[in-house]
Amino acid sequence: MLLAVLLVYSSSVGCEQSTWKESLDSPDQLGLAVVDALNNKDIEQLNRLRVQREAFLDWIWPKFPASRPPSNFPGDFAWSNLNKKCNIGMKKWSDRYGGHNLKFVGIRFDRPSETYDGFQLLRGTVLTLQNAAGEKRELQILGSVINKNNRYKLLSYED
Repeated sequence: MLLAVLLVYSSSVGCEQSTWKESLDSPDQLGLAVVDALNNKDIEQLNRLRVQREAFLDWIWPKFPASRPPSNFPGDFAWSNLNKKCNIGMKKWSDRYGGHNLKFVGIRFDRPSETYDGFQLLRGTVLTLQNAAGEKRELQILGSVINKNNRYKLLSYED
């Protein structure tokens, strides 16, 4: 009986599609959340909008060609570099644009997307904002966006 329960449980676990923690429903929602965090100078929120270490090491990095021979870069090395870049970028963009009462206008991707097993990488991110004077600006402050099961998170911030 116990074996039957374990078999049923283990087969159903693989079928579940759990919601990706703190991911959003669309690129627009992600862009809006970034602008909100910038307006509030909330670096912690900016950080929550991006992929975290566990997800990067568990299912993103192993799909990238640089993780395999001949490059074979270790995941921890790749994460360390990405995390450093993001921390610099989040502070830089919060200092530059934080607290300016910006409005989200749109988000687009100017480079071709890349499809990997389990997710899509949306590249060439351009965030369009409007300031209090009504002037629009196109910013390239965000790195690529990950789309997993139609849920979205930033892979990185530009530094």
